[in-house]
Amino acid sequence: MDEHERTPEAVDDLIELARAMVARVIGVEPDLTPETLPLLDRYLQTIPDDAAAETRDLVLAAIGCYFGEVARRALSGRWVLSGERPGAWRIELEPCFLYFHPVGMAGEVMLGRESDAHDGSFATLDELRDELFEMLAQAPPLPEGEYYSLSGRIEVLQLAADWLVGRRLSTDSAAEPYSAEDYRPRAVAQEREPRVTIRGACAGWR
Repeated sequence: MDEHERTPEAVDDLIELARAMVARVIGVEPDLTPETLPLLDRYLQTIPDDAAAETRDLVLAAIGCYFGEVARRALSGRWVLSGERPGAWRIELEPCFLYFHPVGMAGEVMLGRESDAHDGSFATLDELRDELFEMLAQAPPLPEGEYYSLSGRIEVLQLAADWLVGRRLSTDSAAEPYSAEDYRPRAVAQEREPRVTIRGACAGWR
């Protein structure tokens, strides 16, 4: 996966909006590296609880797309835009079967809690879900301040992806990257199945 592969135009527009918003408020323009995610966490903390719904939705779409692009580059994935609503857009990884909705994760970070309005979960193959859940539950705890942060989310995603890649290579050292076609039938079916939540998998992390 080329990290400079062009993102979908709708995503790219929102990323540029996020960079401009953060630069205006925080004073530093983020450059799409994982090290800049704390800047976005700080920016989300400046959004008032009583901000208009339209404002919050736009902020979440922009910040979520920025986070998703950082994760896509770091973890080797692709954007999948399902419809026009940014909350439904997802990242699918290629080295392992793992997908998530970055705008949903940004929504949970903004709220500081899980919410039915935002899907901050991630999903893998049914046969690996329980093992992945157990591995994450036994991982060293995150500092409390990172529990609901974008920098904490990418750490969890990296840990999950590394484990899934290792698990896959242990049984098939020549495994090919997962293609879009590999995801379609299983991802669509799993939209109605239990998925891994940050709170559920990392209950001991707080």
